[in-house]
Amino acid sequence: MKKLTGVLSHALVVEEPVVLTGTALRGAVVCEGGSLDLRGSVAERLTIEPGGYVLLSGSCPGAITIHEGGLLEIAGTLEGRVVRNDGEIWAMTGSTIHGRALSSGGFFIPPDPEHAVVIDSPRFRLTGTGDLLDVVS
Repeated sequence: MKKLTGVLSHALVVEEPVVLTGTALRGAVVCEGGSLDLRGSVAERLTIEPGGYVLLSGSCPGAITIHEGGLLEIAGTLEGRVVRNDGEIWAMTGSTIHGRALSSGGFFIPPDPEHAVVIDSPRFRLTGTGDLLDVVS
């Protein structure tokens, strides 16, 4: 597994398992077979192609595109707009999505800085685009 730290001034192309603890200033593309454990940040654009996987435990203020067959799991902070969602988005309890925290009951509540994502916490599937992501009931 490749580990990247610091500030990346070029677009990151992920074709294998990668852990990013730094910042990808020019965005990232996660290709088929690639997985990105995002503990840092992707600034400009995050694209998840078919067969790509991202675990977002850091933050993503950039625009997000998820193609069919792509998967985004959120355990951190999603600030960016989802411009295309043909894949899947799952969020763990305690994740912050567009300024709202996901509760263990599967609904959004005001964020609490004392509340953190717990390992093995419930996950909920999200749907929608833009700033209008909602929990699938």
